[in-house]
Amino acid sequence: GINAEYGKQWYQRRVRGVRHLPLGVFLLALLLAVLRVTSTRFLTVTVGGLATSWIYLRYFQLRDTGRGDFSEALSFASFFPESAQPHVLKYSTAVSSVVDGMLQKRRATKTVDLMSLSPNVNIIADPVTERRRQIALQALNERLQKLMM
Repeated sequence: GINAEYGKQWYQRRVRGVRHLPLGVFLLALLLAVLRVTSTRFLTVTVGGLATSWIYLRYFQLRDTGRGDFSEALSFASFFPESAQPHVLKYSTAVSSVVDGMLQKRRATKTVDLMSLSPNVNIIADPVTERRRQIALQALNERLQKLMM
């Protein structure tokens, strides 16, 4: 997880070589797995950690401008050399579309504060909600009339 953040920070500062730290960590894990110094679980955990940390930084990290960092400096492909970026871009685009789809479903299920809407907006509600709204409006009008007298 730290690798992606370092890669992002160092990339923005234009420090040479550190920009590809996530690729270096991946290649080291791959080399250790191929040489059987470590198990393939280490490689799996490394790849999963890199992907998870990128998804967090890209979509969920709280910032002054909102959630996530959608700048080009944090695209997943930018952590790799220019020669590998087209290949990585295929997979990162697929992951991005899956995460975007999941986030859109999550955003669609959020509740809306009806009081924040303008009064000119037509709200289609179930009969129970409409009945409660009418009772509340009637009670509010009665209170206002008592205050006016």
